[in-house]
Amino acid sequence: MSKGINLNFSNTDSPLPGTKWVNMSQEKRVHLVKSAIDSFSSSADITVIDAHENGQVSIVINNLVDVNERGTLLLNLEENLKSKIDNAINIWHEAIGDKSSLRNLRGIEVLS
Repeated sequence: MSKGINLNFSNTDSPLPGTKWVNMSQEKRVHLVKSAIDSFSSSADITVIDAHENGQVSIVINNLVDVNERGTLLLNLEENLKSKIDNAINIWHEAIGDKSSLRNLRGIEVLS
């Protein structure tokens, strides 16, 4: 085993959502997640795009959050949603396009 890499949970199955989450309408799931996010963070403007019955929640952070803070914010948010709503929730941030005005002016396109 390599040093510094913890593989203890690499073969563990992900938790499945509970029946309450699965039986809830998509609209109710989105509303529930949005309410929990609003009570968690007043500094980040987060839009909930979708909340699937498999526990995947798609979001977008609308305001600028420093790169060194974004990962911690998303991890803490996911942990909070797991503890308040359902242990199977996973946060998925929508893809962020290239925001460099200099590259855009020069016509450089970054493919991801």
